[in-house]
Amino acid sequence: MSVDIQAYLWPTPNGKKIYVVLEELNIPYDVRLINIGKNEQFAPEFLKISPNNKIPAIVDQNPPKEFGDSPISIFESAAILQYLADYKKGEGAPDLYPKNPRERVKVNEWLYWQIGGLGPMMGQSSHFSSTNIDYAKERYSKEVDRLLGVMNKRLGEYNYLAGDNYTIADIASYTWILYNDKVKAEDTPYPNIKAWFDRISERPAVKRAAEKAKL
Repeated sequence: MSVDIQAYLWPTPNGKKIYVVLEELNIPYDVRLINIGKNEQFAPEFLKISPNNKIPAIVDQNPPKEFGDSPISIFESAAILQYLADYKKGEGAPDLYPKNPRERVKVNEWLYWQIGGLGPMMGQSSHFSSTNIDYAKERYSKEVDRLLGVMNKRLGEYNYLAGDNYTIADIASYTWILYNDKVKAEDTPYPNIKAWFDRISERPAVKRAAEKAKL
């Protein structure tokens, strides 16, 4: 059976977002693994899809009519999450990107918070943790702790980042929190994040994604 979505992925936090959203939305898909350890992201064929030579990226072979008759390629994880939730939601799938403008603004806020803050800062903190550059280690470690404090406060007020409902904003942050042992520890200083993380981990679609992406 042919499928519409070809997903170009590698099991990084950003790549794992796409596994989760595809499973949540009941979208059939094929995975084309791009081994970034072997520099496959620089292959000319992949650069036609993702000119920034980064995963994730997707190609939709059968986009909605308003996109025209030809396939469409999309790179950047937030753009992919928004597109799939808006246009490719499968039967029986949850509403991960609400149409209500007030609710959608909140989803966008927390989605972009992850894209511009949590993800990059966790990445830098991890990178510099194995160096002797004390200034960088302290700077990024403190910023990650600050961001986790913001997140923990928010999740003490609401069940999910954008409010009472699970959305693509939660998916975006979840796959980064996977890599934070401080949050997942039993004596975590971030109990609200841990409770949120544990709830999401029990979702059937997330469990399926975990099997496929080795979350």
